[in-house]
Amino acid sequence: MIPISVCIITKNEAANLKKCLEAIRQYPFEIVVVDTGSEDGSWETARAYTEKVYDFAWVDDFSAARNFAAQQASHNMIFPVDTDEFITRLDWEELQELILQNPKSVGSVRRMDYFETDGEKHCQLCVIDRIYNRRYYHYTKPIHETLAPLTKAPYRSYASSIEIDHAGYLGSGDLLKQKALRDINLLLKELEKEPENPYHYFQIAQSYMLMRDTGSALPYFQKAMERKPDPHADYTHILLYNYGHLLLEQDRVDEASFLPDYHGYYRDNMDYLCLTGLFYLCQNQPLKALTEFVNALAAPGGDLADRREPSYYIGYIYELFGKTDIARTHYQNCGEDYAPAAEALARLAQKTDVPRK
Repeated sequence: MIPISVCIITKNEAANLKKCLEAIRQYPFEIVVVDTGSEDGSWETARAYTEKVYDFAWVDDFSAARNFAAQQASHNMIFPVDTDEFITRLDWEELQELILQNPKSVGSVRRMDYFETDGEKHCQLCVIDRIYNRRYYHYTKPIHETLAPLTKAPYRSYASSIEIDHAGYLGSGDLLKQKALRDINLLLKELEKEPENPYHYFQIAQSYMLMRDTGSALPYFQKAMERKPDPHADYTHILLYNYGHLLLEQDRVDEASFLPDYHGYYRDNMDYLCLTGLFYLCQNQPLKALTEFVNALAAPGGDLADRREPSYYIGYIYELFGKTDIARTHYQNCGEDYAPAAEALARLAQKTDVPRK
């Protein structure tokens, strides 16, 4: 068996830490917890699950804390987990086999990021590189830290089937604002070093989104796009999705004309196709929009958990064309618990029930 150490850095999240550790203890991991200054009993909570609990003075650098945690581990294979992340799926034998096949590569996990908008809970898929051998990789960058090779060897990665729920974007407005402002301050320092790096602008915009401050997020999304982010980068499709939606919501459709340009990169992504479909609807081009939503139905990829949006908009477009029977079928395909489709079906029912003169 290849031994693996789970490494956690934490501060003042005792409740989340307990839930996180309860999920981890089901597997034969070594557990390492590094506390960066908690005052809520997190240290004592961690000690109930492992003897390897350490203190680390916070230095405004997440990579420094992560690398310190890895140094305290007994094993070379490291699996960093955040306090507000909870493992929901992990096949130990499969993970062992993947590590044997990819001894010098980094394993990715599928993380479901939960967040709220207008009182409704939503979920977005994020694929993150996490499992690594500390002899070959370490963390770099103070904020939104990333793994990098310790030598000139190429960076290689593989996909694991590990799934994690992430609750870090849920909580009170004050708590989210506190987290976002902390991140923005660190990101602004990085921006001074790399003013042309689109990733920093993107992450600042994301922090403002966490604070529900879309007005401040928009110009940073715009600056990120102006710096031509790599379409193959992990974050670019999220940048495109969030920026595009904000522009459409604010009726700035002309500024969203760049969206179809990325079709060659994201034509297999349901969320991108739905976004371009909405763009064409806003341009009063329902036939083009219909093509996008139909393609979205069969798209193998996607970041949002709710895959009913394409069916709803296909129904909506057929309703525009007066094809109410076809529209009704697509609305019904969304299920009874999808509010927009339920409202549309009620609207169609009212039309049907109107007595003829």
